[in-house]
Parts: sequence; structure tokens; C-alpha cells
Amino acid sequence: MKIKRLPKRLRFAGTKLHHGLHQRIAPQPDGVRRVNETCVELETYANLVQSASAGFIGVSVLASLITAIIIAALVGTDAKTLMGIFIWSPALPCFAVLFYFASGAHRCRGAFIRINRNTRKLYFINPKKPERMHVMDWDHVEGIAGFIPIVTSHGYTSRHPLYLLSVDHAMAPPTEICIACGNLGVIDGDRSARMLWTYLQWFMAKGLEGLPEPPPLKTKPSRREASIQPYREWVTGLRKELGKPYGWLWSPISVPVWLFLLFFNAYPDSVEAWIQYNVPYAAFPRENDVLCGFAENRRSVTCGKGVKLEQ
Repeated sequence: MKIKRLPKRLRFAGTKLHHGLHQRIAPQPDGVRRVNETCVELETYANLVQSASAGFIGVSVLASLITAIIIAALVGTDAKTLMGIFIWSPALPCFAVLFYFASGAHRCRGAFIRINRNTRKLYFINPKKPERMHVMDWDHVEGIAGFIPIVTSHGYTSRHPLYLLSVDHAMAPPTEICIACGNLGVIDGDRSARMLWTYLQWFMAKGLEGLPEPPPLKTKPSRREASIQPYREWVTGLRKELGKPYGWLWSPISVPVWLFLLFFNAYPDSVEAWIQYNVPYAAFPRENDVLCGFAENRRSVTCGKGVKLEQ
């Protein structure tokens, strides 16, 4: 049966990566959620996109408030101006809320990738179709350090996640699937994707021997603690910045930058943590948990069509 292939433009400007231990860069667990002797579990690019759609609600409210203040300061506070501000200010937040629900982020927070070194299979559940688990041969997985150009009104940037491409022969017709994972590579380009690919090569060949450990999974905090944590991290970062040699000397420049990060980084992350607190991730079947060594007590919820999601 003919295989349904992905568009060739998906590989545009990406860097093809090869299987084997002869990699030019050291392995790092950049994008690894958890790992054991049997299996490695990866964060997906979709998880970051889903969280961004929730954080955009907070950004939209802040942007509307700032715009209203600027208009009132420049034009005046007469009745006609205030009425216009009152009517148009909710437009962007409403769009953000519609985008949030349209993206499906309110139903599923995202999904994970599992790669089992015993079965040499890759397992993945699409968060938009959590009732189906894709199973693909690791030895036939094609690795690409991806390239996603992003042009906005604020300028140009790019993302460089690790693409894992393979064919799911259980689908009709057999279909090529691309799963994006790992760090976005906003600052270091495709270096993060290549470090993760090297990590996966070493893990599949030698297990955990000599590999750096990923950060331990944190216990789930309360909703209040999760919402406050971005501000705590912001305060810690600012203190470290000012505590550097000549930190106070550079404060006229660094403090405005950190204030920008407060409003457009910490604040959206806080809003996202509060909104998404009870939104679950797509869960693997119990049999796969046992197979991959992740069989543990977990809390599951059931959404429409009897699909189980992990919280």
C-alpha cells in the first residue's frame, strides 16, 4: 500500500541528523521529562504551544489595559473617548479566549513521547486524537533539527525543535508522522535539538551509562503556589542580575528589561498556570506504562468518548 508522505517543505532549512554514537555534540537531556533504564519520555512542542495559548489571554488583557491608558492620555477622557475605550478594550481578550478554546487547550494540555530501548519502538498520542496511540520503529525514525521561521509585527525569530519522522504502518493508508519535541532553540539555534538527538542515540545504545540526568519531576503544587512561582523566579533572577559585579551600575538598563520580563513573561506564565491547573495531559494506556517502567499511581480523568487523560 502506498505510504502517505508529509510535504517536503517540512524539511526546509532543517538539518538532517544521523543514527549512531558518532555525533559531533555532547548529549544533554534538553527536553527529557523523565527516564529509566527502559524508556525515555520527552516533552513535545505541542505542550509549549498549548501553554502559550493560555498565557496569551493574560497578555491580551495587559495589552488592552496599556492601550486604553495611552489613548486616554493622548486623546483625553471625554465621554466619547471613554465610550470607545469601553467598547473596544475587550476585543483582544475575547479573541484570545476564542483562540484558547479553538486550539483545544482547555481539553488537553498536551502529550508526551516515549522511546523504549527494549522494544525499540516510539510511542506517541496526538493530543487532538488521544484515543489512538502511534507506534513506530525507532530504527526507522528520521531525525531533523527543525526550522520554524516566525515573522510578527515585533520582528523576526525562529524555532528549532527536534523533528522525529517515521511511518505508522497501522494507519490506513500507512502515514508518515512528524513529532516535534525538545527545547525550542530560541537562543542557541539547532544546538539544543542536536544535543537531545545525541542523548537519544546514547540511551538507545548504552542505556543511562554516562548520560547526564534530567531535572527531577516536581510534585504538583497547589493552584496558588503554581500561579505565584513565575513571580518568585522573576525576583530570583533580578536579584542575581543586580548581585553581579557592576550589577547596580547597569541597573538603568537591566531593570527596565526585567520589568518587561515581569509583564510579558512572568505574568503570562502565572495566568497560564492558573488557567491550565486542572487541564490534563493525554495519558498512555496502562499496558504501555508497565511496558515502559512508568507504572505508578496516577490520577486519570475521562473526557468525551471515554478517552482517558492524565492529570
